[in-house]
Amino acid sequence: MRLFKSKEKTEQSALTTLLSVNKQEAAADPQPAAPEQTSAAPADQSGTAAPATAPAVTAVSTAVSTADATDLPEAIDRLKKQMKGLATQYQGLRQELQTKMFARRDAIKQALREVSAREKRITVQLADIAEQQKKLAAEDDTALNQQLTDLNTAKADLQKQIANLEQQVTNLQKGVDENNTALQDNAAAQKKNQADNDKLSAEIKGENDLVAVVQIIEKNKDEVYALHTAAEKLQKEATQLQDKSTRLKDELANTQDGLTATNAKMDENAQQIRQVQQQIEQAKRERHAQLNTLQTREKEASREHQEIVSQFEAQQRALAALQDDIQHIFKADHLIRLFQLKDSHQYGVLASDFGAAQEKDLVAIFQYLEAHLKHPATLISYAYDPALADHVQTWAAKHDLHTPTVYNLFTELQKSAPNTAQQITIPDNDHWRSVWSDDRRTRDIYDHDQHLMHVDYTDAEHIAQIDYYSEDRLSKRSEFNEHGQLSRTTTFAKDGKMQQVDYYRIEGTLVLSFHYVDEKVDNIQMYDTNGLLYTVFNSTHDLAYWWLSSFWQQHSDLFVIGDPRDPIFTRLAGDFADRELPYFSAVAAKPAPVKKALQTYPWDQLLVSTPADQQALGKITNRDLSVDYVATGAADALPEALTLTPAAAKG
Repeated sequence: MRLFKSKEKTEQSALTTLLSVNKQEAAADPQPAAPEQTSAAPADQSGTAAPATAPAVTAVSTAVSTADATDLPEAIDRLKKQMKGLATQYQGLRQELQTKMFARRDAIKQALREVSAREKRITVQLADIAEQQKKLAAEDDTALNQQLTDLNTAKADLQKQIANLEQQVTNLQKGVDENNTALQDNAAAQKKNQADNDKLSAEIKGENDLVAVVQIIEKNKDEVYALHTAAEKLQKEATQLQDKSTRLKDELANTQDGLTATNAKMDENAQQIRQVQQQIEQAKRERHAQLNTLQTREKEASREHQEIVSQFEAQQRALAALQDDIQHIFKADHLIRLFQLKDSHQYGVLASDFGAAQEKDLVAIFQYLEAHLKHPATLISYAYDPALADHVQTWAAKHDLHTPTVYNLFTELQKSAPNTAQQITIPDNDHWRSVWSDDRRTRDIYDHDQHLMHVDYTDAEHIAQIDYYSEDRLSKRSEFNEHGQLSRTTTFAKDGKMQQVDYYRIEGTLVLSFHYVDEKVDNIQMYDTNGLLYTVFNSTHDLAYWWLSSFWQQHSDLFVIGDPRDPIFTRLAGDFADRELPYFSAVAAKPAPVKKALQTYPWDQLLVSTPADQQALGKITNRDLSVDYVATGAADALPEALTLTPAAAKG
């Protein structure tokens, strides 16, 4: 639902409407009286809402008309206070409206993401259903039908084999029968032959006359021989018939066994055919059921997909309407969320020095941090300052701030344990002549030929710096830390240009060596505690980036506030943008560089100087931002929407 239906609705009337709603909500819980303000802005003849400054204008007019000249200053001061109160209330209402619209828009975007995710899931589901339907449509009973065909072919072969075996059984049985008849005939013949033999034998045995016996034998010699031959032949034929009978019986038994086995195969084949036919029918039923299920799922998924598409379109329309309202109310396509510091995080400020140009902003940032945090803030510096701790303490006391915890690139790299370096001293020498300055902070030391040897700079407790001279020119400079220990040496060429700058750990070993060409850093060498070369950097920026990256990785809960014009801070944005808080000090006055920086670096949270700068971001940003202001300027200045402007002169 649109928050504001009319595109002519201005930011002023929208805020006054919200003020009216808030007043009605607060009626049951009255609070101390706030500066008066109308609950709704009357429309002029053109149809646009009247400025929200109408109550203030009315109050001014009334005060001017009723007060005498002596009361005007008090009336003006009172009205100024009312206007400031109105400005504060306006800012609160504006922020409240912005927060509500931001939350509403975020809710719509989240709903769009959820609906989009659902739509993707449904689309995948529909594609899966279509793929399953395609696979089912491609499925058939080809394999089963081929198996059934093979079984039917095997059945026909088995039927032929059975017919052949049955014919063989019939033929063999016929052969067996014929052979049995032959055996019977042979047995009858053998029986007749035996009878004839018996008859002849009986005749011979019954004859007593030997001559008669001989005559009988002679007479029947041929018959006896024939009977004997026939008997042998019949015996031999009987043996052959017996062998044939045995062979035929074996063949018949084997053939009957083959027939039995073939009949068993035929029964198995018939059972397999019935099983395959059942499988074909079952597959058809299952495919039909699966297709019905898939069609049901497809209908449900299609209906749900259509509902999701409708919801997505509705959410898109709601988002477009809300963004349209945001554009017409705040004159911006993106909303600025209020950024809040968290006590669970550590916050540090990246600052190279405490120059006058940065001092005002640094004071405001640290005051802001102290007002919002329960623990001290951190100062991170990559500029060399041997007395940085003292300078920070003095600076904090000057501005009534708690002394922050200090981390410095050179201080950290120059740390060592144990601290064995001695405090530098210059003993008296009878061959030297010393000339002290009036404040006893500088001493010029000359040799016996009155040539300047070195100049000592001292503080209250120890030597801070020694300049060495050779042939009346500065050749070397040694600087010492707050404990009087050697910290840095600078070597100069004959033309006065820097050649080399060396940094030492507090125990005396070399840690960094800067080499210069034409007074520009050519390379930086880092050494370990054993004096071995550890690594080489091409520039001071490379060294600072390396150290700050390592430092940041060791402090996982650290958020760093920095100047977006600082090349080291912007270079770190590539890896730590989500833990950087760039501070822009003049957004309203100079929006172009801020817009360019936001387009270049992926910062989503930042700090600005004033509420006006916070509002100005909405006109130049290309994304939503989390922003807070440190109020280095007039935080209670009237916003543009509440500023009184003189009426245009009528022609």
